[in-house]
Amino acid sequence: MSKKLFVEIVSPEREIWAGEGDMVIAKTVDGEIGVQPGHVPVLAVLAHDAVVRVLGARETGEVVAAAHSGFVSVSGEGRVSILAETAELAEDIDVDRARTALTSASEGGDDIALGRARSRLRAVGEEVA
Repeated sequence: MSKKLFVEIVSPEREIWAGEGDMVIAKTVDGEIGVQPGHVPVLAVLAHDAVVRVLGARETGEVVAAAHSGFVSVSGEGRVSILAETAELAEDIDVDRARTALTSASEGGDDIALGRARSRLRAVGEEVA
């Protein structure tokens, strides 16, 4: 049996998701990072418009979440912690609300809100510039 990562996605309010997966892909301020079992320990800063993917998780094969600011922590024991300022699973995202937030943030010039709206829409599979 192959090794799995133990992955947790948490925000200050609650645990968003925890479970096993084969690989984690997350957007950091330095670019995307991919983590598989055996990865060296690392601490990276999440981008404010990050999308986190946990491949090989659940019966669907993937967990997708919009995560905003925070850290990705990889331990030498195969534990990956996504510690986000705010985060939500793709299936919990209200797409219409995210589209409205994108329009409002674009018009208002709020870069942080714009990034959050973009990551929410990307997490549900929409193409966003």
